[in-house]
Amino acid sequence: MATRRIALTLFSSNTCSLCSVVKTTLDRVHQKVPFTLSTIDIHSPECPKDLAQAYMFDIPVVHLNGQFLLQHRVGEDKLEEALKKYQATGVVERIKT
Repeated sequence: MATRRIALTLFSSNTCSLCSVVKTTLDRVHQKVPFTLSTIDIHSPECPKDLAQAYMFDIPVVHLNGQFLLQHRVGEDKLEEALKKYQATGVVERIKT
């Protein structure tokens, strides 16, 4: 069985302290589950305007292969479980925090 590729996008801001916490969690889980990670500052021109407006007061937000995965906080176990489930099934299941 082939494992599905995981590409995560972290929507954040350099003034967001909670974003740093989620980034640390992502780094720890990355040691167990392989994925690529891109980070987009919601205040940068690189961020699509609709997402910047939608997430303005809700960062950090993480997308999995372009689909919403989580916002605000996440535990390592929940994140690892969601990523492994995606690898096995291809289903992106939102993590409730």
